Amino acid sequence: MSLRARLIAGGAAIVIVIGAAAIWIWQSSAPLSAEDAATAYLRALESGDSAAVEATGIAVAPKVLAAFEEADALIDDAAVMTVEQTDATATADVSFTLDGEKHDAELSLALTNGSWTVDASGLGMVTVDVSPGSAVSLGAATFTASDDIVLLPAAYTAVAAPTDLLDGRVDLVVLPGGQTEIAVDAVLRPEATTAAQETLDEHLEECTSSGEVVPDGCGIRIPWGTDFRDVSEVRYRVEALPTIVLSESGFTAADGALVATVSGTGQDGTARTLTYRTDDWSVRGDVTFSDRELVLETW
Repeated sequence: MSLRARLIAGGAAIVIVIGAAAIWIWQSSAPLSAEDAATAYLRALESGDSAAVEATGIAVAPKVLAAFEEADALIDDAAVMTVEQTDATATADVSFTLDGEKHDAELSLALTNGSWTVDASGLGMVTVDVSPGSAVSLGAATFTASDDIVLLPAAYTAVAAPTDLLDGRVDLVVLPGGQTEIAVDAVLRPEATTAAQETLDEHLEECTSSGEVVPDGCGIRIPWGTDFRDVSEVRYRVEALPTIVLSESGFTAADGALVATVSGTGQDGTARTLTYRTDDWSVRGDVTFSDRELVLETW
């Protein structure tokens, strides 16, 4: 064979080898089928790995993934039973075990940019009523109770938030496409009274440094009207702050001691200074909770 012939033959061999490699690369990067995508989603849920779930392409918020990371129990023995498919949509009937019970569910998938992805049917909806309070924590994630909460399928514990001030929890199981309603009955922790007293003390310290005759929401009432025509200055001295007692929706604070020194113009038109004292300084108001703190509203 001539050198030219050998080169041509060698070139053909190279073309064939490169062509085979291209075919292998194309096959290995081919998109998953709808059944494969549904199976991949189930396997990710079984693993408890939030990164694996996110890699399937399903749209979930970061705090939903954070809650999933600390789920109490995961799905197991998951299988895709049947798949019905059109050009751009598919429905997979699946089965699995969760928290000791067998479940069936239906996953909807959509073909987007050449890839099959499980849609919101792979998530569960939870509605929470918590009292007292306005939020719940699932692991490191906190959710507002007034909103519909979307979670990945698993078993969780919903804890009344703020968890350092409230004590109350409910176990729940979230299924794909399922809707669950739970009520969390919470009680006040001793730390809630401590936090409320600190908050009230700060408020009353502002009240008594304001110099106002009757600051709003401070429980201060000075009967200066019969003694003064006009008041120019008020100085307060706190001898004892009122002690707070909490209920689930309100508070009372009593047994405070306050001295007020009032200067101004007396009813006779002369300059005058008088001191008023109360040993029954008291305040009342409402108590609410955000997801992180206790909030007092004084009357």
